[in-house]
Amino acid sequence: MNYLKQLIKTILLVWFSGSLSIISLNAQTEPQAPCYFDEYTNNKSILKTETAIQASVERLKNNLMNNPLADSSKVIPVVVHVIHNGGSENISDEQVESQINILNEDFGKIPGSNGDGNGVDTKVRFCLARIDPNGNCTNGIVRINSLLTYHQTYERAMLTQLSFWDNTKYLNIYLVKTITGGILGYSSFPGGPPAEDGIVVRSNVFGNTGTASSSLGRTTTHEVGHWFGLYHTFNNGCGDDVCFDGDYVCDTPPQASPSFSCTTLNTCSNDVPDENDQKENYMNYTPGACKDMFTNGQKLRVQATLDTIRTFIWSDDNLVSTGCDTNYIAPEICGVAANFVTLTPDICIGNEVGFMDISLNVATSWQWFFVGGTPESSTLPNPSITYNSIGSFAVKLIVSDGTTTDSLAINDYITVSNPGVGNALPFSEYFDSGIFPPQGIIINNPDGGITWGLDSAASVSGGYSIKINNLININYGSADEIIFPYFDLTSMLEPTMTFKWAYARSDPSFSDEMLVLLSTDCGSNFTQIFYRTGNALATGPTQTTPFIPDSSQWKSAEIPLANYASDQYVQIKIVNITDGGNNLYIDNIDIGSLVTGLEDTDDPGDIALYPNPASDYVMLRFTDNTENRQVKIFDPVGKLVLSKDIGNALTIRLSLNDFPNGIYYLGIWKNNSMKMKKLVISR
Repeated sequence: MNYLKQLIKTILLVWFSGSLSIISLNAQTEPQAPCYFDEYTNNKSILKTETAIQASVERLKNNLMNNPLADSSKVIPVVVHVIHNGGSENISDEQVESQINILNEDFGKIPGSNGDGNGVDTKVRFCLARIDPNGNCTNGIVRINSLLTYHQTYERAMLTQLSFWDNTKYLNIYLVKTITGGILGYSSFPGGPPAEDGIVVRSNVFGNTGTASSSLGRTTTHEVGHWFGLYHTFNNGCGDDVCFDGDYVCDTPPQASPSFSCTTLNTCSNDVPDENDQKENYMNYTPGACKDMFTNGQKLRVQATLDTIRTFIWSDDNLVSTGCDTNYIAPEICGVAANFVTLTPDICIGNEVGFMDISLNVATSWQWFFVGGTPESSTLPNPSITYNSIGSFAVKLIVSDGTTTDSLAINDYITVSNPGVGNALPFSEYFDSGIFPPQGIIINNPDGGITWGLDSAASVSGGYSIKINNLININYGSADEIIFPYFDLTSMLEPTMTFKWAYARSDPSFSDEMLVLLSTDCGSNFTQIFYRTGNALATGPTQTTPFIPDSSQWKSAEIPLANYASDQYVQIKIVNITDGGNNLYIDNIDIGSLVTGLEDTDDPGDIALYPNPASDYVMLRFTDNTENRQVKIFDPVGKLVLSKDIGNALTIRLSLNDFPNGIYYLGIWKNNSMKMKKLVISR
């Protein structure tokens, strides 16, 4: 049993493609933690981080023994991004400040505070930044009205698109209303991608006032511990070596499993002397009322992280630039600083763009100007603007708090293009050419790590399928995408997507996820049209060895696309979200039609179709003169072979000379409704 896989799966999910720790809301139910982790030790970036931290721990021990004065405090500048939808999750400045005070009490073992337990002062302090990355004065709090406050793990990268301050200078903390799965918070781990660094916490457990009045603020203390490189005290159970197994800390007693109550337990006896489980440790799962300590060994790990990975953030130069040095003098008036963002700066003509004000220091009035937009101006804090012209367009925002005013203008901020028409269906990709990615398919690998690739060990037919190896992918929560070219779904009758997949879980307590997402607005927004996880995703038995499916271990996905049959520019993507499960395979992708069993849908007398069977031509006669009528003929497999606008004509003659014999489907579109007739061509 390898301690690292236990560790990462139990405490860490990758946030913004880095490693994450999670605290579940359902803390009274003990989770089923996996016990294997061999492949994770091959992750060079994490091993490099751990090696550097361990070497620094030894240097710090020697240094502090010889020079006690070297044990000085380090200050961490913090920015809190409050993501809200105008509700109670838009917490007060006072509640934010209460959490910063709690962090200082807990990491500083401040006498008389709740953090004054049997542990040590870690010599780390926290400061809400008073200067932003652009040199503006601030209170260290950014407020953004966005539906992303209802946080889903696969959308987490969007949080940094909303707002992100240089992680070498600031600890980014994001507050949201909810997190999928009942999670209270999660954190990146040292050594992850720099632009994806930070912490996410539910706002109702952030601090100990306001909406968090029943909280002690220890969720954030716990997550910041992970951000400093601390593991859970119960990592890998009892282990073999109390110093080099588990959490890499000698003075945290080994623990067989997480503690979920304040009851005193002693679950391991391989430590000398044999000590009780440390229910008081911030890195346990015990309730906040139990927690009041970090050990000296944990302090050394924190300091080692600051000595090796997070080196600039606490430097004197950075404290001056962020306003966290002791000599900082705040200006008499900290005025508003204009700023804005959209998650969809590149759109297609006719699409709508949602703009969000992220100005600093509480603006009370807004004046927007949108070149090329409809409307061309707005006084709303978060307007939605439609663009009906092709080109690149500037956006300007003027904000005021009643006393101060500021503006920001960005040229060519919005780019509008003409979508045209997507590729005609049908589309098939069986990957048997051995070329990957095939022409037209894009692989989106946000973290630059393990992603989709060609596999010759398993396939439905032919020599290849594609696979993503979740068994060794420790970037939990990362989303790797197979992006298809744009399609014209009007080119098929009853368009449908089908494919085969195979998957096994590596542990019954968790599972990877597979999603199919579809966009009709040029990729600005996606709708989930297919989802599988857990037993619904599994096609083979749970196993800790790499899963290779046999011919019986494939399932079929059949996704109707009829709701999008009138869209000519549709993008589809298959997404894997890793949870440390096992191999997921995809093969035999078809996007076309399933036309079996179609019946005539017209009312008697509404449409006359003759002759039928037909040979050289067919006549259509209508009983009404509805305008904007369109006729389409689809071949026996549902492919569009003729499309003709017929306006309000009452009689139409269609030539059939170019069509082979067979059964066809003739559809009449009018007033956004469709009526169907079978047409037989026989000569």
